[in-house]
Amino acid sequence: MKIMSEIVIKLENLTKKYGNFTAVNKINLEVHRGETIGLIGPNGAGKTTTIKMIAKILRPNSGRILIRTNHSELEDLLHVSSTATRIGFLIDIPNFYNMTAYQLLRYFANLQNYPKNKREARI
Repeated sequence: MKIMSEIVIKLENLTKKYGNFTAVNKINLEVHRGETIGLIGPNGAGKTTTIKMIAKILRPNSGRILIRTNHSELEDLLHVSSTATRIGFLIDIPNFYNMTAYQLLRYFANLQNYPKNKREARI
């Protein structure tokens, strides 16, 4: 019997609309501890919008984003502040195309005033 690792991010019926246009339509996703995922699809499929909702840059119109907290419980991201800084992601920003992923993560760590003595271990 295979034991599944614990879920650290869970999207439940996540939806984002811009007026009459639905950018993300009821997506469901589970990410387990240690997994690396990629969202693949054509332009306009909702990949960046989904990542921006997980990063708390955009608010969903409906659905939930659950994040495993330090208390080992899945909690609604809308009510969690510190856990969001433990998520690493790369977003599509044209000005950063010439930077490596490492350089970009260092840049954002600096923007968020992440402690310098902990940056290398986190990146």
